[in-house]
Amino acid sequence: MYDNSPKVSVICLCHNQAPYVQDALRSVVAQTYRPIELIIADDGSTDDSVAKIREILPQIPTEIVVKTLFLPKNIGNCKAFNLAWQMATGDFIIDHAADDLLLPAHVAGLVAAFQNAPPHVGIAFSDVWIANEDAQPVRTFYKRDAKGQLAEQVPSGDIYADLLHRHCVCTPAMMIRNEVLQRLGGYDESLTYEDYDFWVRSSREWHYLFTDNITVVKREVSGSHSDKMYRKGFSPYRYSTLQVCRKAAALNRNPSEDAALARMVRYQMRLCLRQRDFTNLQGFYELLQKISKIGIADCLLALPLLFVNRLGFSTVKY
Repeated sequence: MYDNSPKVSVICLCHNQAPYVQDALRSVVAQTYRPIELIIADDGSTDDSVAKIREILPQIPTEIVVKTLFLPKNIGNCKAFNLAWQMATGDFIIDHAADDLLLPAHVAGLVAAFQNAPPHVGIAFSDVWIANEDAQPVRTFYKRDAKGQLAEQVPSGDIYADLLHRHCVCTPAMMIRNEVLQRLGGYDESLTYEDYDFWVRSSREWHYLFTDNITVVKREVSGSHSDKMYRKGFSPYRYSTLQVCRKAAALNRNPSEDAALARMVRYQMRLCLRQRDFTNLQGFYELLQKISKIGIADCLLALPLLFVNRLGFSTVKY
């Protein structure tokens, strides 16, 4: 029926996203590509998300295979995704947040990119509309000029070093070869969030392929993971970043990669200082000492640790 086209498993993970989840699911149904397997996982929502999901299920065409997973309590994004992923049978995987929208040609475009790419390409990705809560586009993820042409160089190929020091891929735009997740063992369930760790571990082994199309709408919603990253005091999100940076230090193969990682570590130190997160500040500073020569600016960033320790406050929370 589908000319032996590869199957794509779209995993839609929902947690308290009742206002958006039906639109997110409709955007999967509206894809021009088949075959698609849709796996809907609710991670212990306490709002009307489950009711909204159940309401829309009869409206999904039977040509789309639908699987559901309703977790009785919230177990976190990484664990919930892994459970849903274990249900997936597709050649390619899309991690689709329940507040984002896939434009109709998203799946078809990325499958075509994979079919024309060498087998060591493990992840294909596109550009994204960053939108408000009403899904009205505000800007694109990558800079574009008035004519809509790219105004920056988007990394493609071996982008391990790029991903070490900057978030140059937008997670909702990715399609992942299932083999990549199998080799990695899925997401790291010890972490609070998944994308930075996935980028680092996957790009060490696999190449990334950029397609110059805008095919996803990503809502900026209050209370998201990115919002929580900037809260004051100790942050489990920043601690997850520290864990990933430690992994990356062990994966690095040359001084240039250490230098790229050091840029991320210094950025995180500045963030910790602004948010008075002295626990993670100490962890990042200790890591920096292992991968880079310490300069005066680094010492100034770490200076508050001297006073915190002298006052007898423990910076250890992990």
